[in-house]
Amino acid sequence: MKKTIAFSVLLLMFFAGLASFKDTPETEALNTVTRQFHLGMEEISEAIALYLAAAQGLSNNEASVKKLRKAHSEARLAFKKIEFLLEYNDRAGVKRTINGPPLPFVEQGIPDVMPIEPVGLQVLDELVAEENPFAEKDEIVRLTRQLTQDFEVMRQFQSKLKMTHRHIFEAMQQEVVRVFTLGLTGFDTPGTLHALPEAKAAFEGMEAAISAYLPIIESKDRGLAIILDARFDHTIRHLGQSKSFDTFDRLDFLTKHIDPLYELLYQVQRVLGVETSLETSPMPQPVNQAAHSLFDERFLNVGFYAKVDVQHPQFEKRVALGRMLFFDPILSSNHERACASCHQPEKAFTDGLSKSLATEGQGHIKRNAPTLLNCVFSESFFYDLRERQLSRQILHVVVDSLEFSTTYPIIIEKLNQSGLYKKMFRDAYSDNPQYSLSAYSISDALASYVASLNAFNSPFDRFVRGDTAYLDPAAYRGFNLFMGKANCGICHFAPVFNGTVPPLYTESESEVLGVPLRPDTLNAPLDPDLGRFDSGKPRDKAPFFKHSFKTPTVRNVALTAPYMHNGVYQTLEEVIDFYNRGGGAGIGIQLSHQTLPDAPLQLSPQEQRDLIAFLHSLTDNPSHLQIRPDSLPLFEGKPEWNRRKVGGDY
Repeated sequence: MKKTIAFSVLLLMFFAGLASFKDTPETEALNTVTRQFHLGMEEISEAIALYLAAAQGLSNNEASVKKLRKAHSEARLAFKKIEFLLEYNDRAGVKRTINGPPLPFVEQGIPDVMPIEPVGLQVLDELVAEENPFAEKDEIVRLTRQLTQDFEVMRQFQSKLKMTHRHIFEAMQQEVVRVFTLGLTGFDTPGTLHALPEAKAAFEGMEAAISAYLPIIESKDRGLAIILDARFDHTIRHLGQSKSFDTFDRLDFLTKHIDPLYELLYQVQRVLGVETSLETSPMPQPVNQAAHSLFDERFLNVGFYAKVDVQHPQFEKRVALGRMLFFDPILSSNHERACASCHQPEKAFTDGLSKSLATEGQGHIKRNAPTLLNCVFSESFFYDLRERQLSRQILHVVVDSLEFSTTYPIIIEKLNQSGLYKKMFRDAYSDNPQYSLSAYSISDALASYVASLNAFNSPFDRFVRGDTAYLDPAAYRGFNLFMGKANCGICHFAPVFNGTVPPLYTESESEVLGVPLRPDTLNAPLDPDLGRFDSGKPRDKAPFFKHSFKTPTVRNVALTAPYMHNGVYQTLEEVIDFYNRGGGAGIGIQLSHQTLPDAPLQLSPQEQRDLIAFLHSLTDNPSHLQIRPDSLPLFEGKPEWNRRKVGGDY
């Protein structure tokens, strides 16, 4: 009996201790956010059910349409309040079934073509915004019924997931980026453009989560808690007072709300002692949580994209070696072409030609040379996205009969004729002597050099970071147009302004613009280049990839004329006019899968000039980059190889 009583006492003490452990402030905060999340999912389910009922009851009258649009808005607002956690827990699932772009796509990770038609809230956003939604009733009912089923599957899955403090804070940082880059640009609401109320709902959802942690934060750093609470309140009130999508000051919002909150959330995570992704995984991450701004030079991680170790003690030696190789025509079969022939530093590493010259100057290759500045920040490379690794880009150039027209064994044999090159390879790859001069080290050195060609030091960058107090007012207005009314930011995502999709920045997009063969504005002929459809990848043989091209960065675009993959436009004015008309659809080109919105933008002449002023403000001064080597290595016993220029025109 005594043993039984003693055991019972010990058991009670154990459970009392367990309860005490569970009731720590940190655990209670986590439990509170978990409860908020589950309640939020229930609210979404209820909102979708009402949405389906409104769709089924839709009739051809104003009151019925108004009811449908209200139900659509309520469902989206409910989703936005917990979007940060839904997306963090299952980004692929949300994109596929709940809130993905209204464009067809192919199944990831499968080599064959498996086209998937879009479903979810963004598709519905376009239909509901139509002048007469009743004409689309059957499709709206189908999609809302599908949304009901898909969200129930997601709710069942996500309700079983166990959240951690790290998940919550990383999810909030990602949502801050998402709101600015995908929400406020109109990417997320392609029909209704209800970006402002949805941004407000997203911040309200995050504020509720932060509120659970505020007492703990205050106990550790009262000043930080006060600032964080005030920031969220100020941001929500600001969004609530802002009414116009077109006139919303996005640059002001970036500098006074987005960047400060991004930085504050990381500070709070550190103050609370919550581990970061860098501390839990040995793998490099694409985004730097510790960055002070989306336009911080360290916001994106070069090493992640280039797949090189930028912290390696020999990295700088590899960059120097790659730089030498980049400017050396010894790599080509005729010793007359170098990488720098088509990627000239003075032209932001382009060549100024509509289509780059082929070997021996005989004709041209298929497309022009895109800039290499900041090109590293991409999931895939070339206009047709055919290569996923930066270090393998050079292989395509080496073997192409219109470019270097040679092989790695021949290049290696030639480089071995230079004492200096052999020493540079030995020094740069002393940790892998078996690969000191090999296809691997040549490719890696060139990739290291190209990876170093990144710059976020333009007048616009310096203004956003607060390094300078002045920005050309026209450029200021142009940025707001770029990220709003002009629709540029829905394809050229900040901060690189290319097609690498935020907030994870792990996927590169291509677009079907309807690029003409000639700069006509009436009944223009379509350029026959099939782009991504001809990448050589079986999964790119989907019909909607015909005439689809990678979205390049517009940084330094003032230096990289002519424009488009075929150089059809000579000036930025012509480019803006093309987009203002609705792309190919606006100049007489009929494409069934044009991804660019085909409605004219109706930009005034002043607005077009402002856009161009903003693009000019993205011009870097690359003087801090090491541009050209002073001289190239000599080749002993081969005097004919030494009469070569260093970069530029060959």
